Amino acid sequence: MLTSNERKDYILRMIAELRRIVEALLGKVRDKESSAELLAQAREGIGKLLGPMGGVAQRMDSVTAGQMVNDPDVLAAWAEVTAAEAEMHRAANDEAAAYAAARRALELALEAHLRSVHDIPELLALIGRLRTRMDTSALLPRHADALAQVPAAGG
Repeated sequence: MLTSNERKDYILRMIAELRRIVEALLGKVRDKESSAELLAQAREGIGKLLGPMGGVAQRMDSVTAGQMVNDPDVLAAWAEVTAAEAEMHRAANDEAAAYAAARRALELALEAHLRSVHDIPELLALIGRLRTRMDTSALLPRHADALAQVPAAGG
């Protein structure tokens, strides 16, 4: 069984690997290349981070999922993967799926931000990018309040 420090170290290493996968995925999207394999790897990594409840958490609303996960680093990584998925949909001209994924990513990012003891620059940048891509007036009040506290530039 892992100690608390070993578990946190494992999570941080997984998140770093997920960030590398997301960067590669976004590069393929920009180059108009297939990124399905990288998305599958990223989703698998998120599943590992979420643990045994991963399948259930991914079907929950963002508030409930945020309460269940309750780790801002894991929520932020999940938001990054979901935002990359939105970019894949956008590149495939599936605007409805892109919007839905971007909204989910923003909600997860805001849940991460609400649980963070300090500002996470990458998370603020992600929130900044996502907020410009959608109508944020339909967000839940808790998300709208959190968004109002994030500088418009995202950091």
